[in-house]
Amino acid sequence: MSNFTDFFPAAGGGGLTPKFEEFLTSGTFTPSQALIDAGGYIDVFLVGGGGRSLSYPARGSTGGEVIMTRMYLTSATGCAVTIGAGGQTNGSGGSSSVFTGTSAGGSDVTSAGGSGSNAQSGKSGSGWGANSDYTGGPGVFGYGAGSSLNDGKGGTYSGKANTGQGSYYNQTSGSGYCLIKYYE
Repeated sequence: MSNFTDFFPAAGGGGLTPKFEEFLTSGTFTPSQALIDAGGYIDVFLVGGGGRSLSYPARGSTGGEVIMTRMYLTSATGCAVTIGAGGQTNGSGGSSSVFTGTSAGGSDVTSAGGSGSNAQSGKSGSGWGANSDYTGGPGVFGYGAGSSLNDGKGGTYSGKANTGQGSYYNQTSGSGYCLIKYYE
């Protein structure tokens, strides 16, 4: 007969430890050999830059697309991370954010930047911009939120850095963001 502890080792973890790497600016995520040896599993949370409203006062802008995905990496080769800028001039949308996981055997992920209009334009998420009929979308956990009109109703007025939030006309929109969760 076996001992109970042969099947259930003493408490104290013994499993994989979650780790995080956050990108506020563009850079490189380099998987460790310990990550690859543990199976290479990562979660990627990627947000495109927010849009800046192009019209006054008719509509707000959309936030950057928010993508959450999982993948397995098979090598310790670096993966480029590009953080999209928020919309810089009236009428411009934000830039896409990109995670190039194919370099390490995973997948490439692109999160579209927000637009200067209030339409989602094929992006997934809930970051639409406001117009006279509805308020700006809340985004995901506040990331990628659409902008309000200049009436203080729903949505963001000026986007915060690294949130992908859209902005109202002549305001600052939020740059993109990337968070990678992995296990060693």
